[in-house]
Parts: sequence; C-alpha cells; structure tokens
Amino acid sequence: MSIPIPRPFPNDSWDTTLPGPPSRNNFGSADLNPSGLLAFASGSSVSAVDSRSLQLVATIPLPPPSASNSSSSLSPFVTSVRWTPLPLGRDLFSTEPSSSHLILAAADRHGRIVLLDFRLRSVILSIDPPDPSSKSGVQDLCWVQARSDSFHLASISGPSYLSLYDTSSSRCIFKYDASPEYLSCIRRDPFDSRHLCVVGLKGFLLSIKVLGEREDDIALKEFQIPTDCTELLKLEKDAAAAAGGSSSSPVSAVFPLYAVRLAFSPHWKNVIYVTFPKELVVFDLKYETTLFSAALPRGCAKFLDVLPDPNQELVYCAHLDGKISIWRRKE
Repeated sequence: MSIPIPRPFPNDSWDTTLPGPPSRNNFGSADLNPSGLLAFASGSSVSAVDSRSLQLVATIPLPPPSASNSSSSLSPFVTSVRWTPLPLGRDLFSTEPSSSHLILAAADRHGRIVLLDFRLRSVILSIDPPDPSSKSGVQDLCWVQARSDSFHLASISGPSYLSLYDTSSSRCIFKYDASPEYLSCIRRDPFDSRHLCVVGLKGFLLSIKVLGEREDDIALKEFQIPTDCTELLKLEKDAAAAAGGSSSSPVSAVFPLYAVRLAFSPHWKNVIYVTFPKELVVFDLKYETTLFSAALPRGCAKFLDVLPDPNQELVYCAHLDGKISIWRRKE
C-alpha cells in the first residue's frame, strides 16, 4: 500500500524556499523514509523532497544555538539526519498537532540534536551536548527500539563517543567511549529493531542490544574486523600535527576522504557489509568471522558507501569518483 505524501491545505503554505547545495561539511547526510520522502542537509538547514516527483516539500533551518552555549549567532552545519521509524498514521491529513508523524532527527557540527516536525515545520525538541564548549559534532544518528511503542536515539559524537538518548525526556541514558578508536557509522538491524552496530575506521565493531530503558539493560559486544590501517595511521599523524594534538571533531571532519560504512544484509541474519576505503568485507556477527573480502575493482576510486538491494542479493557500492560497483553473491 502506498502512503500519500502530505500536501498543503487550502489556507496553508509550505516553506518551499530552495536550499543551497550540500557541502562536504554536511557529511553527505541524507535519509529516505518508506513513503518516499528524501531528507537531506544543506548548510544549517534540512530539506524534504518527494523522491517520486522531485518536488520540494519543505526546508527547515535549524535555529542558532542558545547564547549561553555559543559565542556565534550562526547555526552550525547539519551533519546527520534520520527519519523516525514509527509508522505514518491514517490521520496524516488532520490539522491536529498530535497527529503529526513526519518527525526527523537532525544533528549539527556543535553536537546539538533536534527533532524536526515537517508537518508543523518547526523544531519540537532540542538536546544540547553535555559539554557545549567542546563542540564535538555529531557524526551519525540511528533510532533503536526501546519498547514496542517507543524508540531511543543513538548518536556518534566527536571521534569516539556513543550516546543513547530517551527523546521523551531528552535524557542521555547511556554513554560509551571507544577511544582510541574512531567511530564512523551506526546502523539498525532489519531483523531486530533493538539491535545496532557501530563500525570504526580501524575495523573496530560494536554490537549494541537495547533490552530496556535503563543503562543496565544495554548489552554490548566488541569485534575486530581485520583491515589494513597503514594509510589511516599516516593520516592520523598528519592530522595530529596540523591540529597540534588530538582533535575532538567527528571523523568525517578530520578524515573527509577516508570513509568506512556498514550495512546489514536484508536477506541474511547476522551478516553485515562493511566498506573500508580499499576493501569490501562481508562479516558474520554470529560466528565472528569474515565471510568474504575483496579489493577495489579495477578503475574505481576508494569506496564511499555501501547499500544492499532489498529485493535481490545484490550490493551496491559508491566510490569517491562517482562510480557505482555492483556485487552479487556467488552460489
């Protein structure tokens, strides 16, 4: 069943100001929800586009940080966006605020997280970073199920911090410091909405299962995916020399051309795909082993991202030079 995209009411007008182009400072942040709405960050704003008609639905600028938390009156770059996984209701076209379902989480370069309501076209919740002075921006966001009717929001901030927030109370219920690892990407398991995986630039892999709403209900398991880190060690040394020490910035700011991404297989339970800059790895979480690895295809630049096909056993990989490689599992 297709879900209709919301349209303006007769006396209602959507903010359809054309956004500026996204930049590298936006970390390539974008997300597509099941109804076909594509959200993407550009500068300090978030836009939603109907992916079928390519019509701009709305653009919402993030307000500047509060004066007590920032010396600047400008909003920082948006670095991650993620639609809520809660289903759209049948009362989508109701004018009642309580029936608003187009909720998106967005985070910025200063570590702030907000919930945006694209029906009300406003910020409905704002979570400030624990230490506003550090400006350790957010690298990635992911929703994880806490109860049958609620989700928590997980975030990677700075180079190595993982946090879990209860958005109903804006409270951080769990923190994890992976130092000296560099955390890059976080994704939810399609077979179990309580389960997340986080991958780092050096192959560190963290499995997180949310069994309740308290810190004691968070189960962790650590893995290590073997990979060649020679290039990263050189980049790390250069970055430390340029910054005069270690940086509190997210990895996409410190190492913009060194991307590590993961994606769960939609066909095989406990199997994930991980792309390092020069390697594609298929890893089994249950048996804690690499099932397959392959180097860059000839004529392609470094891997940038990975996306499995939901209907066929195909895996699509994006490369820094704009090329896409397609991989099929051998029988």
